[in-house]
Amino acid sequence: MKTYQIRLFPTKEQINQLQELSNIRKDIWNKLLDIEQKIYETDKKFLDKYSLCNLLPKLKENNKNWKKLNSKAIQTISMSVYSSYRSFFNLIKKDKSARPPKKIENNNFHGIVWNQSGWMIKENNIIIINKIPFKYKSNLNLNELKIKEIRIKYRNNKWLCDLIIDNSIEYKDKILIDTRVLAIDLGLGKLCHGIDNKGKQIIIQNKSKKINHYFEQQIKKVQSKLSKRTKNSRKYIFLRKKLNNLYQRKNTQIKQTLHIQSKKLASMNYNTIVIGDLTVKKLMSTEGINENKKSIRKSFSHSNINMFLQFLAYKCQSKNTNVVKIGEQWTTQLNCLTGKVFKDKIKLKDRIVQLSDTIILDRDLNSAINILKRWFDSHIASMNEPLDLSKVLVKYNLYEETTTSLVL
Repeated sequence: MKTYQIRLFPTKEQINQLQELSNIRKDIWNKLLDIEQKIYETDKKFLDKYSLCNLLPKLKENNKNWKKLNSKAIQTISMSVYSSYRSFFNLIKKDKSARPPKKIENNNFHGIVWNQSGWMIKENNIIIINKIPFKYKSNLNLNELKIKEIRIKYRNNKWLCDLIIDNSIEYKDKILIDTRVLAIDLGLGKLCHGIDNKGKQIIIQNKSKKINHYFEQQIKKVQSKLSKRTKNSRKYIFLRKKLNNLYQRKNTQIKQTLHIQSKKLASMNYNTIVIGDLTVKKLMSTEGINENKKSIRKSFSHSNINMFLQFLAYKCQSKNTNVVKIGEQWTTQLNCLTGKVFKDKIKLKDRIVQLSDTIILDRDLNSAINILKRWFDSHIASMNEPLDLSKVLVKYNLYEETTTSLVL
């Protein structure tokens, strides 16, 4: 599957129609959520997607305005409710602080999805969605696309339509990629530091953190000026627009950067990419050992690691690359040469680790090697060529560099 985006140009009347459809979507979501919540409170279970869909005909009889929304769109809402509860039940097994899905209380426009039907492409850049004809702008020939699903959303004062198309996967020559495995360690200074089983080192810099830092300074300046202005005054409205523009530019640049970095990594055509399972939610928690580590929590927030992993996952899927998460507990504290825990605890400020008297490695590289070795331990029967650790240690040994710097 691949997504393209076109811009819609609705009239004032069509905007009112879209807002009405959004309110219907909100009503359907809240009604189905009520049903799921009652069952969850009594039985600690939830209805499956088929049971929810079977409830829709009776609910539509009692809510005549629901008929204004395409039946496929209504079914998609029920599927979304089911998926939200399924995700909640999967998450609560790992995290007891997880909360069930919430009702929609605001009157903002909420994106509407039409699956399989509910739209038609016409000539002169006209697309009919839910029997409403919209003008659109795009360089694509929509008639040539195999559209499976469309989504209307409202972002930054623009009406946008996502087109999800059926995109066949191009399979590469398996002989060339079947033996290639990459293990990466996620971090703050570097977004990811990896090593493959051929001994090649991969480093992706944390540009997202730098973008966040730059815009945070600009945003603080505008917020400081905004706090001194009278609300709804001319200057206040001007500064408010400027602030919104800064947030928009920041988010756009971060997404674009992460898209480029994830695409670059996925394009390397590895058979398997092994990722240290970094639980960002726990690292950003204000409880336990992180209670007084505000700077660390802020750095993880600015790194946008989860967004990077999401982009990487679906890009790798189109490349037929397996993305595997593996527990990274103690990978930093473990000596990849001896397989034993270091005598002195490796702290976050320590950027290098000493494996022996004459071998010093980057701490992230040491962690990536441990992740790769851990993956191979659980895939003994795989046909992948194991890592030649001796060559890696010789190639990336920092002993001479560190001793020279000490002498100077």
